Amino acid sequence: MATEIDPGYVKGWSRLAASRDALADWGKSAHAWQQALDALPKTKLSPAERQQKDQYTACLRAANARSNQKIVPLSVNEKAGKFPWQIATDMLPELRKAGRERVSSSAWVIASAYEDFNNGVEMMKGMKKTPHPGTPGAFVYHGNLEGLTHLSNGLMRDDRVFHINQANWISMYNQQVYFEVTARKAWDSEGLETVKELAQKRLKENGWDDVRPALAVTVRAWIMRAALEGGLREQPQAGVEYYRRALDLVEWGRVIWKDVPKSSRGAIFQHSFLIGVRSLYLKMFMSAYTTDPGLNSKFPLEQLKEEAEDLLKETDIALKTRDNEPVDPGFISSFIAYPGGLGHAMLGFYHVQSARYTSDPVERMLSFVKAAGEYTSASSKYPEDDELRAWYLNCTMDCVRNAGVPIDNFLMVAFGLRDTVPKMQKIWAISELALGGRDQKIQANLDKADELMKLVADKTLRLEDPVPL
Repeated sequence: MATEIDPGYVKGWSRLAASRDALADWGKSAHAWQQALDALPKTKLSPAERQQKDQYTACLRAANARSNQKIVPLSVNEKAGKFPWQIATDMLPELRKAGRERVSSSAWVIASAYEDFNNGVEMMKGMKKTPHPGTPGAFVYHGNLEGLTHLSNGLMRDDRVFHINQANWISMYNQQVYFEVTARKAWDSEGLETVKELAQKRLKENGWDDVRPALAVTVRAWIMRAALEGGLREQPQAGVEYYRRALDLVEWGRVIWKDVPKSSRGAIFQHSFLIGVRSLYLKMFMSAYTTDPGLNSKFPLEQLKEEAEDLLKETDIALKTRDNEPVDPGFISSFIAYPGGLGHAMLGFYHVQSARYTSDPVERMLSFVKAAGEYTSASSKYPEDDELRAWYLNCTMDCVRNAGVPIDNFLMVAFGLRDTVPKMQKIWAISELALGGRDQKIQANLDKADELMKLVADKTLRLEDPVPL
């Protein structure tokens, strides 16, 4: 390593720091940025050196700030009961016996997501680090080069599977990324346009066998970085940046290499992969909006709407152009049905926000009506035993109440919600949504429906009367 040969090599330290930034290894990143600063002259700095000092100082502050951020575990107490993926995995033998009539179950989706995600974690655990026989102080890594593939596939199938259940998870993950990036000569700190340029150059020089795995590791590392930033460190703005980078590279590659067979260009340029990344990006964009809400948000509502509409177009295309390649029972849900539900749910969110920021009562009512329609469409894309079916029906009821539509409409949605809640609880009794008050909010709307039915029964209200707020 250049910094070991020459500890005063400024660019060596800055490059090492940038690579640690890419791994979200903030402690080592801060150390390397400090070393880069220390290697600069203390006096009589040239204009270029002053610019370097300002840049390194800013990067050091950012790395220190992130290393001090609390890490939010994306898992719940295992003593509370089984996780959805555990319950779903237990259900699979019975579902397979039932055949086609039980294909519609969220168990297929979350169990498949867990299988992929867990395979990735097991590969991380299997990484071995041994002393280099010919270089004192150096190490050799031995492991599986498919860890990032399985982790990112699990997230795209159903990101609710993302959980951390051991203290050294992050260090194992960083080691896995370093191993794959090094082995595949992937791009760990370069920007999007640089990656595009270098990938085309390497393709001409070395061919697809060299470029395909390098691009795959680069994109999948960005996906995982986005998930870690947005979820683990609660920095959705950074999550949006990395998902957008991955999405842009996939879209670009699908265009310039549209006639290259899958076997050459790889899985990251398949349509299902594009939909998976776009879905993750859209969720993170909404999350980022909630940190800066309003009409002047850095994450504009109109862009959210456009992204949701683009996702719906992609799912329509995927449905119409599906080939006969055999897939597992959860695949269609993960990459067509669920993304369609997400697209409608994000349009529902858009209309709810529009209602909140208008002063016109008619526009407000119409926005809530539109939102109710989108949330109803969203719920229909999920199986009856998925918590999101119940949750989006609950969102529909909220919108119906705010729109002031007839009580009859409110009660019709309540009937559907009441029917799906027990089915949801079989798998999704424990989830992040549940921990966020899902069941209490659902019960509040069902209690309101019971109250309204009593008022209609004793003729205090009529079914055609608007739902009272």
